[in-house]
Amino acid sequence: MNYDIRTCDSARQFVLDFMNMTPNEFETEYNDECQKDFEKFWERNIDRIQEVDISNIKIMAFHILGALDECEEIKKNGLKNLQEVLSNDTLLKKKLSKAGIEFDIPGKSMICNGTSYDINYDKYKGELYLSDLEQNLQNVARRVYYDFFINGFLCNDNVYRYGTKIHKRPEFIIHLRNLFMRAKKLEEYWESNSKSYRIDFYATIEQVTEFTFDLNVIQNPPFDDWSYLDVEMKIKKWMLSHAIDRANNMLSEKFVYIKDNVTIPPDQIVKISELK
Repeated sequence: MNYDIRTCDSARQFVLDFMNMTPNEFETEYNDECQKDFEKFWERNIDRIQEVDISNIKIMAFHILGALDECEEIKKNGLKNLQEVLSNDTLLKKKLSKAGIEFDIPGKSMICNGTSYDINYDKYKGELYLSDLEQNLQNVARRVYYDFFINGFLCNDNVYRYGTKIHKRPEFIIHLRNLFMRAKKLEEYWESNSKSYRIDFYATIEQVTEFTFDLNVIQNPPFDDWSYLDVEMKIKKWMLSHAIDRANNMLSEKFVYIKDNVTIPPDQIVKISELK
């Protein structure tokens, strides 16, 4: 079974597969019997829901980027987290190095034109009074040591409205351009020479972070009795409710976050398409 809310139609198909219902059965149950009340629908069908095996579900998602190499690196190596990209022989690392910017990930430092900068995130987080330089270094440090995992969209109806031009160049360069003119020039080069791509892929539940499904939320999110559900039932409730919202065109953007140590290998990439 695929958890696929990339479109309203695929979300509806997931709901039908998950509930083992025909379209008419679902419409009658959800719209008529439950009056579109998800909590009532959940309780009325709890026995059926408990029987669903989610262990082999594939979570369908997509990643947006601006590539200089027509995604050849990704086709060969898959999607990697930022630490791996900055540590290995990648196109981004090469371009940064050519601009005089290098990273020592284990040493928690960044070097530009021979000058070393401390990007130990623990040094900056929680500090109330930071200089402009320290604030910019904190932003880099947070991205490299806290927010470095692969992420993507479960759904997004207009990626151009995301706001940071992720379809033009690596978003990470935003944090560097505020520090170095060299990075600003690299950003301009990347935006001028890249092509925009959508990378459709899948991840397993084990590859996805807990906060993708709000499992780290202590109090009730939008659901009743959240704190009383076990992890599997929380995931089921989260997936089913969001799929129903998407199927009814009530959800236009949702994210997926991959665990820190996980690479999405080439065989989990479903499709690579150029954005026009």
